Amino acid sequence: MRTSNYSQILFDALQYSGNDRHNITHETFSQFRDFSSARIREAWESNQWADICRLVEFTTTTDANGVVSFTPVTEADEILGVFSKNPQETTKAVQLAYQIYDSGTERKVIVGNGISGGYYLYRKDCIALEGDLYSPTVVYYQGVQVYFDSGSGTGSYTPVLGKPHAGNFYTCTVASTTAGQNPNSHPASWTKTDIPYIFSAFMAWGSAANWLVSEGQIQEAATIEAKANQVLEQEYDKFLRQQGQFGKINMTNTY
Repeated sequence: MRTSNYSQILFDALQYSGNDRHNITHETFSQFRDFSSARIREAWESNQWADICRLVEFTTTTDANGVVSFTPVTEADEILGVFSKNPQETTKAVQLAYQIYDSGTERKVIVGNGISGGYYLYRKDCIALEGDLYSPTVVYYQGVQVYFDSGSGTGSYTPVLGKPHAGNFYTCTVASTTAGQNPNSHPASWTKTDIPYIFSAFMAWGSAANWLVSEGQIQEAATIEAKANQVLEQEYDKFLRQQGQFGKINMTNTY
């Protein structure tokens, strides 16, 4: 999957909204980060994008009450279809009726009696952007997200002279770090949050529109919002028309 550095999305959003990309405060960063996090969810759930949807095999189990079901993978946010066979391999795959059961502690997909297995299409959990700037003096614990510039190896909102700038969000995956352990020096302790390239322009324009609304510049925001929608439509055009993909896998029953 082609990805984008969040730093470029941030810089573009600041420029589009009339802010200075060379003078980024903690408050400004936090505001645009939150705007971006909301915007990526908006784009994420707008279509069955190939970058974030997966087709996997399942095997059912039957409980004491005779209910036939399977447990989807943890990263599956929304189930988009259940099929009798792999629809990528055969036109004989039939789309099956299903029901999602979620008790809060248990999640399963219920299918009809007599079904032992098949394939299901799901959309991955949408990523969340919530980290603050990395600090070399802080001990980070598992699950904490930070914003870190891997180009300079520092916590910096803006480029360091003479070094490339690649600011992204990273989540700590170990019980705790020691001060100074960053995604460059200890990559096994961190997981990068990948932002699909297809959403980057929409995130930038959309965040700019959100900022203008927050400043009471409603008319200007409407113009920028229209641009955000246009670039997302362009991505959908590439997906559907230029690449010839389809948002929904069409099944053909053969007799």
